[in-house]
Amino acid sequence: MRGWIWILMMAVAACGGGGGDGGTGGGIDPRLTRLDIYEAQKLRVLGDPGAGVMGMAPTPELAIPDSGSALFTGSATIRVETDVAPLVLFGDAEVTIGFADGQTDGTLDRFFGTNASGPVVDYDGAITIDGGELTDGLSLDYSGALTGAGENLIFDGTMEGQFLGDPIGALSAADLEADVIVSGTPTDATLVVIAETDGVEAPTTP
Repeated sequence: MRGWIWILMMAVAACGGGGGDGGTGGGIDPRLTRLDIYEAQKLRVLGDPGAGVMGMAPTPELAIPDSGSALFTGSATIRVETDVAPLVLFGDAEVTIGFADGQTDGTLDRFFGTNASGPVVDYDGAITIDGGELTDGLSLDYSGALTGAGENLIFDGTMEGQFLGDPIGALSAADLEADVIVSGTPTDATLVVIAETDGVEAPTTP
């Protein structure tokens, strides 16, 4: 995926512009900064063994709390295997985990991306995390739709993942065999979320 980040960085830089996410003014495109932030977070959380950088270790089961909640923020990456060239999108991720009841919700939005031969475009819409399980690992149910570059992408599936750090400092989750409907055609895809938290918020006492 790092190769696609560099492709997007070069494409975004070629767009110039700073008047909003897709502006054409004379400043730096904010999407380029967001790619830098996403890549730095990925390095902190997952590391880079080839470069000798260690990521966070999986959270021990005994270190996962049974009360309180945590807000995780980070990035979502989508790769859709279209006929011409893979479509790669990057966006923001926000996930809230309730440890007492397993209630999980969140939003993946503000996506932008391109394939190897197309311009960088913004995508409208959002993917909602509307359920999950904590009893046997971490799972996140998701659904939603994104629209951009004349295409409509419809998502509906489940990501599997894990908490990282002791105490919990991050989560990673993925659906490596996602089925995305691209303008009416079922298409293979992957969806990956990496997000960090400032810590678990204890429940308030009535």
